[in-house]
Amino acid sequence: MGERRSKRKERLAEEEVARLGVAAAADAGLRHSLGQRAGEAFRNGDVAMSKVLESALRHRERVERVTHGFHTYPAGLHPDAARDALSLGSGPLLDPFCGGGTVLIEAMLAGRDALGLDVSPVACMVARTRTARTDEAARTALRSLARQATEAALHAPAGIPPGLEVPAEILDWYEPHVIGELVALHDAIGNHDLARAVFSSILVRASQRASDTSNTRSTTSRPPGTAATLFHKKARELGRLLEELEKAVPPGVRARVHREDSRKQRERASFGQVVTSPPYPGVYDYVPMQQLRLAWLGLDPGSSLREEVSPRRAFRADRSRAMAAWRDDTRRWVRGCARALVPGGRMVVIIGDGHVLERKIDSLGPVDEAASAATMKRLACASVERWDEGLRTMRLEHAILFERGAEAPSEERDEPDSEE
Repeated sequence: MGERRSKRKERLAEEEVARLGVAAAADAGLRHSLGQRAGEAFRNGDVAMSKVLESALRHRERVERVTHGFHTYPAGLHPDAARDALSLGSGPLLDPFCGGGTVLIEAMLAGRDALGLDVSPVACMVARTRTARTDEAARTALRSLARQATEAALHAPAGIPPGLEVPAEILDWYEPHVIGELVALHDAIGNHDLARAVFSSILVRASQRASDTSNTRSTTSRPPGTAATLFHKKARELGRLLEELEKAVPPGVRARVHREDSRKQRERASFGQVVTSPPYPGVYDYVPMQQLRLAWLGLDPGSSLREEVSPRRAFRADRSRAMAAWRDDTRRWVRGCARALVPGGRMVVIIGDGHVLERKIDSLGPVDEAASAATMKRLACASVERWDEGLRTMRLEHAILFERGAEAPSEERDEPDSEE
């Protein structure tokens, strides 16, 4: 009888994991910042270059190239958009808003070293995992650890172990048996970086939160064993994807990821190209959206909340003050990118207009002004109308190509950030 119950439990868990996988595949295309249907396009500057930029803005198809599909990350750039943008430059690559690492992966596939910056500890973890160079021994170790952790989770008692303090924000989002499995997984994997990323990848799916970008509650119940089974499948998936990455990337090519404020970049004349998609003004609160992962993984957001550029909460609190701060932040990070580029180096910025409290926010003008002030010339631009299903309106998204002149940008002195 006990064996039949165990097999039924495993079957229900497998069915739930399969359902979650299908659901993830169905909406994977909508996770990208350029995921809604496109309308009319407007181009100017160099004809050939502007056509490439327009093409970058129109990609919608799902991409399963190497590690792109591992671990959801809100509003990630479409991989083919990153690939198109990279074709307009050469040399080492810098992405000052790397998020989950899409641009870094495409740079590696093109045989180019890359550096990604982000203030979010979750973004840095995801980007480092997606770009990790591994050998068979490392991937075997991951699979072995995952089997051990899964076995421990399948036999874990429901609820919180006695004496263990769990943050309230965790308790509110999980059923008792799911918490028991997650605690067992957490304890079994320890500080293994790849396993922690796998653990992170299942935390929203195993919860009763609707999605990565929504804090609304889902009433769906997860059968016992779902979290454990999902973890095992994701670990095997990561091992396979990292092997594909290793085969596709030339030897010696690497991406580095630093947790760093893009407005305070330290690099100087080190890169041939910048490709980045900064936060759209007033669209997301990226750091707060990761509260479950921050709590489970014990990641300290530190100054990330204060360093986040153009968060939605700032525009809702005081639109005028947020607009001024966003323009100043744009000036600072663009100047930092210009200083990081070699003379003649190019920068592609992909950004959409914001929309807060039923009012649109132009993003093209401030980026243009900041680039001009940083001795960068605009070579080409494309803007595409994008239907935003959530807002039920059209918004413009822009891809702009700049080139740094021979004259170095001024070493403007930044004022220290004030505590909020």
